[in-house]
Amino acid sequence: MSILRRAPRARSIALAIVGTLCAGIGSSAAQPFASTQFSGAMGTVTVDGQQYYRMCLRPDIPLGNWGLALDVELFIDPEGGVSSQGWEFGTRTQALDSFLRKIYYVRYGRPADPVYARIGALDEVTLGYGLIMSGYRNTLYYPGVKKTGVTFSFADIAGSGVGLEGVVNGLHDMVDGGAVVGLRASTRTLGRLDLGLTCVVDLDQYGGLLDRDGDGYPDVVDAFPRDSRRALDNDRDGVPDDLDSDDDNDGVIDIDPGSGLRADVVQDLRGLNATYGDALFPVDAEVSRQQPFNRDRVGADRFGVVGVDATYPLLSNAALELKLYGQMAMLVDDDDALTLQEAQNQGVLPGNTKAEGWGLSLPGVWARTGPLHGQLEYRYFHDQFDAGYFDNLYEMDRARVDLGTGRAQSKDARLARTADLSGVFGNATLDVGQLAQATATYQYLTGGDDPKQELRAQAELAPRLLERVPRLRAARAYYQKNNIGARLNKAGTGADDFFESTEDTFYGYAVGLELAGDVTVVWDTRYVFARDADRRLQRQKILGIETVFAF
Repeated sequence: MSILRRAPRARSIALAIVGTLCAGIGSSAAQPFASTQFSGAMGTVTVDGQQYYRMCLRPDIPLGNWGLALDVELFIDPEGGVSSQGWEFGTRTQALDSFLRKIYYVRYGRPADPVYARIGALDEVTLGYGLIMSGYRNTLYYPGVKKTGVTFSFADIAGSGVGLEGVVNGLHDMVDGGAVVGLRASTRTLGRLDLGLTCVVDLDQYGGLLDRDGDGYPDVVDAFPRDSRRALDNDRDGVPDDLDSDDDNDGVIDIDPGSGLRADVVQDLRGLNATYGDALFPVDAEVSRQQPFNRDRVGADRFGVVGVDATYPLLSNAALELKLYGQMAMLVDDDDALTLQEAQNQGVLPGNTKAEGWGLSLPGVWARTGPLHGQLEYRYFHDQFDAGYFDNLYEMDRARVDLGTGRAQSKDARLARTADLSGVFGNATLDVGQLAQATATYQYLTGGDDPKQELRAQAELAPRLLERVPRLRAARAYYQKNNIGARLNKAGTGADDFFESTEDTFYGYAVGLELAGDVTVVWDTRYVFARDADRRLQRQKILGIETVFAF
């Protein structure tokens, strides 16, 4: 972000603000072998749905073309105690997570350089023209959940004319076998024609379900998310099921197969019941229990999209740049169809099938004139294909858990459409020098019972305008809604309205105000949505209020 092109004091403040906003910093002006910059922050942030007090130190160490930024933090829990968040080493998963949380980024070069690489927080990653991966980010739940991703680009490998760029969503996910991996190769051939090949694969969509203690049960269904020895508490009485003789809390001892009792103990209890009857010794042979999802009971649910694109530059001068392009992509899914019994045994919602389909964007026009640039294309989707599958919300959408049943469902299982769709997609960005930048994206496709619509918008004030507003150091807002009109409304009783929030909605804002000298207060607020056990939509607020200082 160009916000970093300021004097050293403001640059330090801006770095901390950008860290809070989880935005990329690769476009800052290069300062070879500049001195190390230190900043820090303290304030309240949302972790696991609760507000924690967070203190962090953020050194930024430039070394020529290299750069290193750390984010060393300490959390104070709501009871006033020091939280172990980010300092857990009991399991391999916890140790790796604790180490990676300390790294905000390591980079080589800048995004526009011939060679660029970055390890850390990722934002707005798009491959090609976005038919497969568009605006992906791994920072939805930052700083409660930190993912250390990788992105890189090589403009011209060994003078061959071949370019290569790629992305990995998180090193932690890679170790656990559930990473999202994307790769794009491009080359210029036949004169000025550019050809590209893109492939993005999620090695296990269930890898998106947070499981901090590594016991297989996602945190959302794990009553003891930081204890790998305990997981289920069917009646939510604080006693784990394997130690609870009455899992449904009806006052009667359980002897069903899920009770965990040895066969001889169950036989003795049945004998006592037969001797004394229900009045004196009742037993419960039919206990209502959830069978929640456990990743250890299912195989990896892989899913990918592969595509090609071609670009031909029509015009390029100081006043106007114009390109003609086309792209095509196809879903690549494993055969993960399940019977009702298999779905129940695995803790998965029924309905899993092999997703199939392809999409075409042709013709497409990309143009730039003055401060405005954008693209407009015609789209045609066959069967279950959906554009931008790996998008801004993907880390939340990879897999969701139905809180009513505790069962999981991967994103590809929600591609239930069968009718072909066609229509238009457009994107426009207005970049007014160093004053402000605004982007809007809209898609409208028809062919099914309802049009398929998506809307994205964001706006941000740039340094020159910020300097004119007393004490304002950052201002940014954004909004996204997918599948408009195709989801349930907030009450779960009918279709949603155009701007009505659904589980496919994500929006937020961030503001930074300088208090005095090198001290700035940053408000970072994000909203995501999920449905409770009654199908009603619940808004989840991710709030960060930090006092940022530089020294």
